[in-house]
Amino acid sequence: MTRWLAAALAVVALVSAAALGAGPGGAAPAKAAVLTAAAAPPASVPKGWKLTFSSNFSGTKLNSKVWATCFWWAAPGAGCTNYGNGTEDKEWYQPSQVQLSGGVLRLAAQHKATAGRTSKGKPQVYSCRSGMVTTDPGFRFEYGLVQVTARIPYNTGLWSGIWLAAASHKWPPETDLLEHWNSEQQAKVYLHPTTGARQGGPVFTPGNLSQGWHTLRLYWTKSLLAWYIDGVPVFTTTTRIPQQAMYLIMNLADISTAAGSCNGTMLVKSVKVWQP
Repeated sequence: MTRWLAAALAVVALVSAAALGAGPGGAAPAKAAVLTAAAAPPASVPKGWKLTFSSNFSGTKLNSKVWATCFWWAAPGAGCTNYGNGTEDKEWYQPSQVQLSGGVLRLAAQHKATAGRTSKGKPQVYSCRSGMVTTDPGFRFEYGLVQVTARIPYNTGLWSGIWLAAASHKWPPETDLLEHWNSEQQAKVYLHPTTGARQGGPVFTPGNLSQGWHTLRLYWTKSLLAWYIDGVPVFTTTTRIPQQAMYLIMNLADISTAAGSCNGTMLVKSVKVWQP
């Protein structure tokens, strides 16, 4: 516990400024016009690019050489939350909420009082316990095509995030393959560049992401970011593209303490990255 307090206190200033969670904007943004994609390349893997990362979650135990179950500053097994969102996050992430079975990664949110810590290391009870995984430090990369096959839970208070954070542990930048709140039909994608305003917003979302399997892709080069859902390009940008190594985070947050909230499971069948 002492190690956890020391680590938390040492980074609290940084974490308070960073958005280490599914997007630093706090609660779901106000509804806006649906974005469209322009000049997106084909959704297929570019010729000559090589598969540099692949995880299909076989077996019953997470590969700890690749995956961690909390943010980089948390002591192993201690649990954590996203202090960068102020008091928005109601969950305390625990390794027990990360499960593998049937070739599927399961990040399970439960509405259950859970002992955790504030950003200053003081005891605090969270109304929700949930799961998250990250490839930091096991796999970091710069540029590539990221593909995640997942099923996103819909329910009150749930805030699903699949995103890239900087390997430097500084925020910004952040690139959100997908964010989803509550039971909304539309998903959202974002780029939080190192300088300048946030880009992105609500995007065309083909089908119900809580039913069946859905393929999320992010095409990232030095000059372009392009997002895809089930092969459909939904947003592109050519400005303020991150030019640094990043890593993947997948988490199931909760923003409500109401009865019935914090109840659902994000399922992930596979994660792949191809690079030039």
